[in-house]
Amino acid sequence: MLRFRSILFAAVLTAASVPFLAGAQTPAATTATAAAPATQTSDRITAVPFRAGTILSAEISKQKPSFDVESEFDQPAIENPAWIELIVKLDNGRSISRFDYEIVGKNGTYPCFAVAEGADGYSVDVEKWTIKKSSPLRYYRLLFPVRQDEIAAAKRELLPVTLKVMLFDTTLAPATFQVRVMPEGRNFTRVSSVRPEGLCNMTYHEAFESGN
Repeated sequence: MLRFRSILFAAVLTAASVPFLAGAQTPAATTATAAAPATQTSDRITAVPFRAGTILSAEISKQKPSFDVESEFDQPAIENPAWIELIVKLDNGRSISRFDYEIVGKNGTYPCFAVAEGADGYSVDVEKWTIKKSSPLRYYRLLFPVRQDEIAAAKRELLPVTLKVMLFDTTLAPATFQVRVMPEGRNFTRVSSVRPEGLCNMTYHEAFESGN
């Protein structure tokens, strides 16, 4: 009888451990599994995976983009900045905020200043700090004020940068890619002009004037 009870007890422990082990995957591991594959055109990656989805376009310009709401109490830390804009597609169920990411350039590290959905104007309104409900069918924009000398650090009209998560540690490697330097006087590319296969790591000429 004692032997039978020991065997029964061991069986109960084994059965109980199965769901525990099945659910023991860490959030970081889950994210890594869900990460989208990079899209490659010829020998160049044009859609770059990052923690929440895929970067489809990355540009730097001296032209300040449109803001619907601004505040003298909520301004970039850099005086007279240049601007880096990322156009991204988010994975299903993902949210994104102005506090999630920072860009590391050649001459500094720069936190995100604003986010926007589609072609909407940027805003510093507290209600616009976070995009809580996203759709995998829409594009989203992240804006980073950076030092103007980042443009001078570009080589062949492309500036290498790294996008890093700000708020917590992750086992995922940061996303590294090249930002397109926009011609003098040109605004950022419209969301409607960004192709599904992406325009990352491409100069303005390669993306829009070479017949691609």
